[in-house]
This record gives sequence, structure tokens and C-alpha cells, in this order.
Amino acid sequence: MKDRALNLLETRTLEHFKKICEIPHGSFNEKTLSDTLCCFAQSLGLTCLQDEHNNVIVYKPAAPGYEMAAPVLLQAHIDMVCEKIPGCTVDFTNDPIPWQIEGDIISTGGKTTLGADDGIGVAMIMALLEAQDLALPPIEAAFTTAEEEDLSGALNIEGSLFSARKMINIDHGVDSEVVLGSCGGTGAELAFAVERAPAEEQSLFLEIRLTGLPGGHSGENINSGHGNAIILLNRLLLKLAAHGLRICDLKGGSFRTAIPREAMVSAAFPSASKETVFAEIEKSCKEFQEEYGFVAPQLRLEPKLISETPMPLTAATTAKLLSAVALSPNGIAEMSGKMPGVVESSDNLGELHLDEERCRLVYEIRAAALSERLYIEERIHLLAEMLNASFNTSFAYPAWTYNPDSELKRLSNEVYKEAFGSEQKNVVLHAGLECACFCEKLPGLEAISVGPDMWALHSPTERLSLSSVRKSVCFIAELLERLAQEK
Repeated sequence: MKDRALNLLETRTLEHFKKICEIPHGSFNEKTLSDTLCCFAQSLGLTCLQDEHNNVIVYKPAAPGYEMAAPVLLQAHIDMVCEKIPGCTVDFTNDPIPWQIEGDIISTGGKTTLGADDGIGVAMIMALLEAQDLALPPIEAAFTTAEEEDLSGALNIEGSLFSARKMINIDHGVDSEVVLGSCGGTGAELAFAVERAPAEEQSLFLEIRLTGLPGGHSGENINSGHGNAIILLNRLLLKLAAHGLRICDLKGGSFRTAIPREAMVSAAFPSASKETVFAEIEKSCKEFQEEYGFVAPQLRLEPKLISETPMPLTAATTAKLLSAVALSPNGIAEMSGKMPGVVESSDNLGELHLDEERCRLVYEIRAAALSERLYIEERIHLLAEMLNASFNTSFAYPAWTYNPDSELKRLSNEVYKEAFGSEQKNVVLHAGLECACFCEKLPGLEAISVGPDMWALHSPTERLSLSSVRKSVCFIAELLERLAQEK
């Protein structure tokens, strides 16, 4: 009976994930999926609530005989990061995710993000809500919105809706690990007005595209050496500015929590500098390939002469823009002094936007300690003052403090070892997790985060392991049954 129940749980998880992939659900576009979850809960005869942020809360009674067990909160977020490769025609506001299966791997074939972060967590909870043959405690399921953007769903959810004091968040990407803490963070923006002037006579116009970097999650991959396309392109532009180059257009990255994979510039430069400019581009391309070729074998700098561009920035504004990027904090700021190998604080220059009148640099700041986060904010603020630019932070989310004495941690470790014969690894992440939001709202809450093996989150090469989905389904079901027996 147990094997049959677990097989059904795995099957239904993948069926639900398939349906989720058919519904557009980027951050702030989750209403349709939120409504779908409400209809799903109602079809099971379960009590369901939907709040003004499109969060959905579902209550499932305990299995017969376990009515006295303490309720458990299961939680996952319903939004996804929407990234795609150049030339991909997928419209994230209307089209389904073009997923495929090759062996043990679900992916989009490198076209777009898959949305396994966190669609697979949503699908697992859906399967658990409809499971009939498992000895489960009362379940309070929370499906939250905008986690990938500003955590506003979890930050604004009403704490009084929950009585559980044990929480399983299904939003991690390594099935042998249990997450027990995470950093806090904030979004930030530096912006300044730009001045433009006609190009000099005898100018040529050039477009340069930097492509081929792997990108990735700005927290979990910040220590992976993936390179930042905005930073690398700026390194080249600093050299070219010495030869009279003036920027016309510049853009890089598309989402502040994703490490930029690509960047593009169009610029004017004196025709007499053509040979020197192209030689510098070739030299920088070789340098970048030498530095990042191991993680980015397809890294390219592709220059071409063009005819039509916006009016270029003045030389002074070009210098100001290049200085803003060069002096911006980016990457690891500090490593943890408490947990070896863990990043304490970082910043990701995730987006650069230049229009006719304004330039904007958008950052994601992360830190386990509030003081570290505020220090990085102050560094960018000081840079803004130096450049006569504006600076603001858009929101903030809390850190989730590691509790080494957590009873839920102990139980998770025990269940994992009994189920798989090996030790579960206890980790703290340099990433924001919604557990922090729920811990602030529910005094005494113990939380863990788990999930199946996933790779390259927040990038078009995002992948999910099928066999790991089964492993995670089995583990979570076993853990819930053990919690149902706890007195």
C-alpha cells in the first residue's frame, strides 16, 4: 500500500507540474495560477482562502487516527523567473513553458527558464493535498506570490491564518540537503540623467554583443565564478573610451536576482581609431575566454559596424556611466566567519538600462547580517553622491536565523538517514527564502527547506531531475508521517 501511495504521489506531482508549465506565472502575473489552485482545492472539498496578493492557503484535515497531531505548514511560491535566450519567441505572458524530457532530466532544451523553481514545489504540495493513502497530520498549505521579485506575497500574508509551528518549505535544489537558514536582502537602484551630443564628423558606429556566460541565481551562484556580462563589457569599454568611443546605447541583464548572461553596447568612435578599436576587442575577447572559458566555453564578443544608432552620450557622460559600473559593488563582499564556505554578503549588478535621458543600474544586495547589508547599501549610496545620482532601495526581506537545536532539523536528519542510509547535509544558504517571512509572523515556528535536484536556476539552462523528484516525494511523505506520530 505504501509503495502504491508513493508511486501515485510521484505521478501526480509530475502531472501537476506539467499543468503548471501550461499556465503563465511570472512574478506579478500569477493570478491565473492562483485561481487554478483555488479551483483545485475546492474540487477536493478542502477549505481554501485567496488574499489580495493572490496568495492561496489550503487546509487539509489529518488522516483518520491522526486528528490530534500538530498541524504542519507546507509552503512553495507560485511565481517563476522568466529568462530566455536571444531569438527565442516564447512570450512568458501568454505561452506555455516548452519543456522536454531527456533521460532523467526535464528542461526546455536551453531555450527558457523551466520554472521548476518553484513549480515543482507547488506540484508536490498539490499531490500531497489529494493523497488518500498516507498517514498525514493536518496540513496548512501556503502558495505564495512574487517570491522571485520582492517576496511581497509572503511578506504580506496574514499570520493569524496559520496555527502550525513546524514548516516545510519546498524550494531547495539539492535533495541530499536540508536548509536551516538564509540571508536577508534588498533591491537597490542608482540612476542619473544623461547628456547627448551629435557624433563628430568622420565617426563610425559600432555594436558589440557579449554573449555565452552561464548566468545563474544571484545568491546561490554568486560564488560560482560565472562572470557578469555588464562588468565584463564595461572592462572593454573602459579601454575603448581612451580611443574616443562614446556610448549610444547600453543594456545588460534582465532581472536583478539573475547574474547577467549578456550585454550589448552601440557606440560612436573616430574612424581613425577603427584598427585600434577592433584590436582591443579581439584582445579582450581572448582575455575573457582565458578567464571564464571553463564555465563559459561559448563566451563571445561580437563586434559589427552599424549605420543607425541613438545620438551618442557626451564624452563626460560616457565616462560617468563607465565609472558607475566600474565602482559598483558586485560579487562576494564577505565570507561568513561562522560557517566556513558560506557567503556572508554580496551584491549583484543585475540590470543596466539606458534610454534617451536616463541611466539606471539595478542591484540585488544579500547579507545574513543586517549590518552587512546596510554597509553595501551605503557604499552604493556614496557612489551615487559622487556621481550626482539618485539612490533608492525598493524593499527589504528578512534573514532566517539558523537554529542548531531545532527539533524539526533533528527529525529531518533522522528520517533522511533511515530512508536513504546516508547523512543529510545541514546547510545555510546565501539566498532569500520565505521561511524568514513566516518565522517573523509565527512566533516559535521551526522551519526547514528541501527539494529535488535542480541546476542553473534563473537561467535558460535550468534543469530538474526526475529521479530526484521521486526521492524528494518519498522523503517529504516519510517526514510528514513521522510528524503525524509526534506527541
